[in-house]
Amino acid sequence: MSRIFCAHRGVSALMPENTLPAFAAALALGAEEIEFDVRMTRDGKMIVSHDDNLERISNGTGKLADYTLDELLQLNIGVHHEWEVPFCTPEEVFRLFANKIVFNIHIKEHGENGALVQGLVDLARKYDCEDNIYIAASPEQLEWAQRVAPHIKRCAIQLPGDPMTIREMALTYGCSRVQFWLGMFDEALIEQLHKDGIVCNLFYADTYEDYEKYYAMGVDNLLTNRMDLAAAWRRRQ
Repeated sequence: MSRIFCAHRGVSALMPENTLPAFAAALALGAEEIEFDVRMTRDGKMIVSHDDNLERISNGTGKLADYTLDELLQLNIGVHHEWEVPFCTPEEVFRLFANKIVFNIHIKEHGENGALVQGLVDLARKYDCEDNIYIAASPEQLEWAQRVAPHIKRCAIQLPGDPMTIREMALTYGCSRVQFWLGMFDEALIEQLHKDGIVCNLFYADTYEDYEKYYAMGVDNLLTNRMDLAAAWRRRQ
């Protein structure tokens, strides 16, 4: 059984999330993967951000999609941690970390005619890391990923209220893995997915007790906001 840790948005409980320092810290702490989110700007460029609004994550206001990339790069997304750190772009993440750590790339939009997916594929080719990334998404984005980039691994995410089960999503869109939300899986589902040859991620686990609980249930890959705790837990094993 795998016991992989994926640093969710980097070391996001302690540092500004989805930033280059948070990703570097995750790598230094021994994470096998980093998870990050990619969105489109007003001028059709890609930027790393989970939120579509700016208030929680930065000193900006309003919708991220109403700003150009250059405008967003002037903002401080470390303000709530009393840091000074900018947004980063997917290209910066690829340039610094490609093939040093696996990328779990969560997309919540696909861009016009799959432009966001195509942009990620272009980066993966440029940095020769197509085998070390996967795209995590819900059905509409998975459909585009399968169409635009069938050779890039895909990961199904079921959101509350989705009409398709996570297994149906995985089989329909040719996913090699799934990513559960807490409370939306059990051991029987994990066992069935393993029989299908599908890797099981879980968002999320941030305590020693949860690491032990979910690995014992058969989860292969735990997303954690506390890669520092995950590293300490590993040293105790």
